[in-house]
Amino acid sequence: MPLTVMVELTWRCGAGCSFCYLGRTGRLNARGPEMSAADLKAFMRRFPAGTRFYFSGGEPFARKDILEILAYASARGLNWGVNTNGLQLPLPKIKKLMALRPAYVIFSLHGPAAAHDRLLGVKGAHEKVLAAIKSAARLKRPGTEIMTNCVISPANAALLPAVYLEAARAGADRAVFEHLQFLKEGEAPGLTGAELLTPRLRPRRLAVAALERSLGRIKALRGAFKTHFELRPDFGRAELERYYNGTPRVSGGCPLLSTINVEPDGRLRTCVLYSAPAGGTVRAFDRAGLLRAKRRLVKGGLPRGCARCCHRFSIERVF
Repeated sequence: MPLTVMVELTWRCGAGCSFCYLGRTGRLNARGPEMSAADLKAFMRRFPAGTRFYFSGGEPFARKDILEILAYASARGLNWGVNTNGLQLPLPKIKKLMALRPAYVIFSLHGPAAAHDRLLGVKGAHEKVLAAIKSAARLKRPGTEIMTNCVISPANAALLPAVYLEAARAGADRAVFEHLQFLKEGEAPGLTGAELLTPRLRPRRLAVAALERSLGRIKALRGAFKTHFELRPDFGRAELERYYNGTPRVSGGCPLLSTINVEPDGRLRTCVLYSAPAGGTVRAFDRAGLLRAKRRLVKGGLPRGCARCCHRFSIERVF
C-alpha cells in the first residue's frame, strides 16, 4: 500500500509562477479532460481510512466541485491536505474548507508583496493570499495545520525573513521553505520536454552567501513566534553551492516508490518528475503494474534528473 497518493486535480490556474513546471512544459491551463468527482470518489474508496492524500494542481480551487471532493475525503477518513495559491478562496469557501477538518492546508507565499506578485504574475496576489491565511488560521479546527510554502530561488533568496515574518504574523503554524527544483541543460540527456516535468532553467548563479545570511536572520528569530521554521532541506554552504551552482550528485534510493501520482485526466504516472505513463488510470487501477513501472525507471540507479527532486529530501524543522 502506498504511503501517499498525490492527486493533481487540474492544470488550470490563475497564476503563472516563473518556476512552475506546468508553464515550462505547456501544461498550464491546457485544455483536456479532468477526472469527475464520481471517478475520484470511486478511486478514494480503494484506500483504507488513514491513507495520506495530497491534493494539488494547478490550482485545486479552480474546480467548482473541489469542496465536494474534499468532503468525500473527510467522510472516508483519509488523512488529506490541499495546496493552494489562495487566489480563489473567498471567506465563505474558507469557512467550508475549515469545517472539513483537513490535516493541513498549504498556502503558497513566495515573497513580500512586490516579489510575490511578480513571481506569480498576478497583481494583488499577495494581498489575497495573506487574507486567506489569516482567515484560515482564525477558523481552523483542532487537528488542522495552516502552512505556508516558499520556493527559494534567485529572485527571492534575500527576502526570506520577510516571508517568515508575514507567515508568522498571519497565524500560520508552519512556514516551509523549499529549494528550487530544476535542471540545467545537459543534466537530463535523452529526455524530451514532454517526458520531463522538472523545469530546465537557463544557468543563473545564486549568491549562496546571501542566501545563508537570509536564512540566518530567520534562525535568529527562534522563540519570537509560535510559527515553526522548516527547510527542505537545511543545507550547508558546500551543499548549497553544489545544488544551485554546480552539479549535485545522485545517490541513494527513491522515496517515490511508495507514492501514487495521478494526473488531472486520471492517468497514473511514474513520479512527480517524469511524465512516463505507468500504464493505468484511476478507473483501471493496477497497483502491481504501477510498482513495476516505477522500478523500471530507477533500475540501474536513479536518473540524473532526480538530483534535485524535493521528495528525496526531508523537511527539517529548524525551530
